[in-house]
Amino acid sequence: MSIKIGETQKLKVDRKTDIGYMLTSDMDEVFLHFNESLHQTLNPGDLVDAFLYLDHKGRVAATLKTAYLTAERPAFLDVKDIHPQLGVFLDMGISKDLLLSKDDLPFDKDLWPKVGDKLYVILYVKGKMVAKLASKSDIDLKPETVLKPKDHIECYVHQIGKIGLNLLSLEGHQIFVHESMYQGKHRLGQKEDVTVTFISDKGINGSLIEQKEVKLFDDANLILSHLIRYGDLDLDSDSSPEDIKKVFDMSKKAFKRALGHLYKERKVDFTNGKTKLVK
Repeated sequence: MSIKIGETQKLKVDRKTDIGYMLTSDMDEVFLHFNESLHQTLNPGDLVDAFLYLDHKGRVAATLKTAYLTAERPAFLDVKDIHPQLGVFLDMGISKDLLLSKDDLPFDKDLWPKVGDKLYVILYVKGKMVAKLASKSDIDLKPETVLKPKDHIECYVHQIGKIGLNLLSLEGHQIFVHESMYQGKHRLGQKEDVTVTFISDKGINGSLIEQKEVKLFDDANLILSHLIRYGDLDLDSDSSPEDIKKVFDMSKKAFKRALGHLYKERKVDFTNGKTKLVK
């Protein structure tokens, strides 16, 4: 059996050295440092389950610590450190951290993950060990929880696209959030509370906006559309509930909230009991 970097293999202890042990497979020898032996006392002939990795000098080494992912099994890893010139380093459960290169991160560093964020990655081994963001086909998680509309679920931003975000729950739910269903920037690995809005055979859609905010935006857009189409509106925040109801079929409270939002956005102004579009 030849050794496989990035995998856990059963190896035999061949001998002890001054600073560790030499482990063997049928064809190869691998060094296990005392620091990687979990303080176990090993003897020649013992069999151990060792994870094989490349050390900082590119040499094959072994550890008895449990790696959170392998070359065959992707996983969520915590962001441990940020290096603007290199990328982000992820905690993979052993003494060596795993680099996700800046080449695989957004050009806008505001969208980079922060320490403590989680990324679902694969372990890529080719001359060195690095992380890659898992593609849709790489995600092997099988969710047990069945979601339905209006459910809330904790997810992590997995991909940032041109028209929205792809998020992933720890169980493996893949949820798409259209750009109209969130505000501001959201970085890779950021934890989000997602509201499920729609489920079909094509997937799950969600929102990062609280339902009361969705209603606020809908009401504001209704008022804005009226102003664009008909011009000045003979209503303002002091108008009676009856007058508001005649035009928009919404409560005075909802009307005032929507007007306040439009005013903060500098889209409307008020003059002599009228609401006017800011041009």
